[in-house]
Amino acid sequence: MKRRTVAAAVTISAAFLALLPSTASAASYSNCQSGKRCLMLHFNTGWQGSHTAFTASVSNFAGYTFLSSGNGQGSSVKNNAASASLLSYPADDVNAAIFYNSGYGGACDFLYGYGDGSFNDVKQLGPTYNNNASFYFTGSGPKSNCAVWR
Repeated sequence: MKRRTVAAAVTISAAFLALLPSTASAASYSNCQSGKRCLMLHFNTGWQGSHTAFTASVSNFAGYTFLSSGNGQGSSVKNNAASASLLSYPADDVNAAIFYNSGYGGACDFLYGYGDGSFNDVKQLGPTYNNNASFYFTGSGPKSNCAVWR
């Protein structure tokens, strides 16, 4: 009887963990790696405090935390980012849009990428300053509700 209870508990725990966002897929390290497109979100303005790097779009920042040392380490990325950096790789231009709402909705900050390892840094986010819930990489231009950073 006890073995079935333990087995059921393990199965339920594994199922629950499978539903959580995978921080390993999008935020497995705290710095951008050369040769990969990367959006780095910073806890403080001016690229200060803790930061986390994303190499894949994220529809909901819930479950992601700031990973590097510094002010804000361990805090949720959702609704806490104050500045951003976009590393654009490969040679193709890769842009990023950071959204106020989960699921890529609401007001946004749009960062242009220029390829070949260029950085586009936003010292202080606009509409999504401490109100950021999702982001995606795109090859197209900004939506009409975005603040544009070049």
